Amino acid sequence: MAGASFEIKLEDPEAELTQDQKEKVLDNFKLLDQSKSGRLNPQQVGILFRAFGQNPTDEELAEMLRPIPQSGLDVDGFIRFFKGNYRPPTTEDTLLKAFQVFDLEDTGIMSRDKFKEMLTSLGDPMQDHEVEAILKEAEVDDKGLFDYKSLAKRLCEGPKRIPDMP
Repeated sequence: MAGASFEIKLEDPEAELTQDQKEKVLDNFKLLDQSKSGRLNPQQVGILFRAFGQNPTDEELAEMLRPIPQSGLDVDGFIRFFKGNYRPPTTEDTLLKAFQVFDLEDTGIMSRDKFKEMLTSLGDPMQDHEVEAILKEAEVDDKGLFDYKSLAKRLCEGPKRIPDMP
């Protein structure tokens, strides 16, 4: 759902959304508002936030959603939430540079096991399920290797499936 057609990029989070962006928010807001109440509950706010190209961790998203009342947000409230929590997306070039740090032989190939070890043990460690979600986007071969350039491209394009609805 977070592919290029859904993503909303903000040059300046303080500025008003463009008319096209407002229409995109409204159209997708209405799709998620199954009760037709004009409000999205906190879980739906999180789904729409991610659908528009934002990729916080589950923990970060839970923290962002904490102040939202159970009655949810209306469209204007969602726009304020989106703009207030917006982070510019990571570029493909930035991801490639990060991968290349660990590609000492400059092969463009990375081991699934090495990748998982790095993400779960270095810096701010990721949870296993988060790493597995990333690896689902990689085309890992029978030797446990993948082309990280291809993965960087896919990660920047966003997931290809719509999140499961409760």
